[in-house]
Amino acid sequence: MARFRRIATTSLGYGSPFGEDGTALERDLVVRYIERAGALGVDILLFQEEYTFVKYSPDANPKRRWFSPTTLDTRQARSTKMQDVWMTLDHPYVARVREAAKKANVNVILPLMEKDGGLMYNSLVPVTASGELLRPYRKMFPVGGGSVEGECPGDNNEAQMIAGIPVSFAICFDAHFDEVFDTARASGAKLVLWSSMWMGGIWLQAQAIRNGLYIVSSTPQGVTFVDMDGTVISESHCVWPQAIGDNVLVFEDLNFDRDIFHCELDRQLDAVREKYGSRVHMRNRSQDSIVVLETLDPDLSLDTVKKEFGLATWYEYIRWSRSARNRALGQVKGHLAGKGASGQC
Repeated sequence: MARFRRIATTSLGYGSPFGEDGTALERDLVVRYIERAGALGVDILLFQEEYTFVKYSPDANPKRRWFSPTTLDTRQARSTKMQDVWMTLDHPYVARVREAAKKANVNVILPLMEKDGGLMYNSLVPVTASGELLRPYRKMFPVGGGSVEGECPGDNNEAQMIAGIPVSFAICFDAHFDEVFDTARASGAKLVLWSSMWMGGIWLQAQAIRNGLYIVSSTPQGVTFVDMDGTVISESHCVWPQAIGDNVLVFEDLNFDRDIFHCELDRQLDAVREKYGSRVHMRNRSQDSIVVLETLDPDLSLDTVKKEFGLATWYEYIRWSRSARNRALGQVKGHLAGKGASGQC
């Protein structure tokens, strides 16, 4: 059945850091955005990676009038020490966000430099609309691989139910690693929320179509909504809002009773159209070998249509093909070892 959810994402900026407590101002902005999202009827609100909220010292490059991370001297020193940013989940700031999420009735994806049992993680913490904490997503691929002495890698990206839909996550450098997104889809995710310091570009599109996932990003450079067929639904460039004092909140209403299928299912899809007509919507992408199929009727689920007509999603088709190939390779190896009689796979 049609399952629309309003997904919102942000790009935060607080103008020039001269004379400002950037961390405190950022936290105030987070709460105000949660309040604004509540007024807009947002179901899930995503914030950008926590690293981007750590302000740099203007003294690192005194010739520059405005703060711009892309042009500052690479030897800059942070004006906020990293040990002051790491926090446990019982920190007063987390409690403040939990209260704000509950008051606004919004599910919030909160970025944290998380401290847990003496270990440090770059995390996204789901806070439900009732103010409860779900399992933190911990960046699986820190740049350089991570270490116990610094930022440790996480190991769990299985989907979690948020606003009634299965959601997984990714952070920054994770965008380059297929297993992050494959794990998400294999566990049932339909949406990956990606928080970063850069916009991701075509990497997000590639992961979206490869796995049949909506991907929504939040970065200081701007925000992007990528459809599960790899096309960009909407995109807002901010060009380092910290430099110009600009802020962005963008939302889209996405249908989660939707998936991509192999275009060679044309006969089954013709039968689907004949039976259900305008209760379903299809978009044929024959040049990409896919068809996007969604239900628009609240009383008709995509799972029902799939089972009735024997449809396999593109993701399922690829996994089946990979398994079939591995079985055939085993037969080939057996034949070459003198164990096969027919020589056929």
